[in-house]
Amino acid sequence: MAKFIERLIECPFYLGEGDKFINCESEDSKKHTQLFEDNNQKSEYERNVCSVDGGRICEHYKKINRLYERGELPK
Repeated sequence: MAKFIERLIECPFYLGEGDKFINCESEDSKKHTQLFEDNNQKSEYERNVCSVDGGRICEHYKKINRLYERGELPK
């Protein structure tokens, strides 16, 4: 069963989250893992970055999106 926050996520590169981390799509076959000092910081990031404007304010989003736009990642 999905966590409630995952229903709010707008970022297309978001894969999931766990204790003090968020996993996102990466440029290789591995996941990009963003670590946080605590779960409150992680939850705030999910609410204020991942769930707003498609995640476009996230630096990782910008990096992966540029690679897709250049055709350097398969769609």
